[in-house]
Amino acid sequence: MDSLSKAIFENKQLDIDSLPRYGEVKFSSLNPKYLVKLNIITTAGALIFLVGLGAGYVLVENYRGLLPFLAILFLLIFFGSYYRNFQLQKRNGYAIRERDIIFKRGFIYKKTTVVPFNRVQHVSTGRDILDKFLGISTLRVFTAGGSGSDIGIPGLLPKITSGLKEEISKRTSSHD
Repeated sequence: MDSLSKAIFENKQLDIDSLPRYGEVKFSSLNPKYLVKLNIITTAGALIFLVGLGAGYVLVENYRGLLPFLAILFLLIFFGSYYRNFQLQKRNGYAIRERDIIFKRGFIYKKTTVVPFNRVQHVSTGRDILDKFLGISTLRVFTAGGSGSDIGIPGLLPKITSGLKEEISKRTSSHD
């Protein structure tokens, strides 16, 4: 028998109390300009909806009786969307630790993603037209096997985005 077959397989149980807790991490907030972006998008959607309401009012005579109901629905959706935007701004955050990056998002359906640096394939940054106008960008972290990014952190200042990208890339290459 060779030395490999003599090795005893071990799979020791970990002490759950000694594991690191991502919930105890101090998260950095997204830039307030991201809230401005969300509110611009919400307002644009509301304007499109209002144009549709107006066109329906002009073009469809039977539609006029539904107008009070649709106006109330519009107000609920509109103010609900703004409330959602403020909650997302308040609750979304990211943290970079020695061995991983964490992103938490959502307020009704909360999701936290932890990506260890040894799983990172590459990191990219992106800016859409509103991001360029507002002076913010998005950091995307990709791992193997996915068709999209595993973490997309929006609403970062470009200086912070490039710094995070460099740091993650440096830590990723040190794990190879």
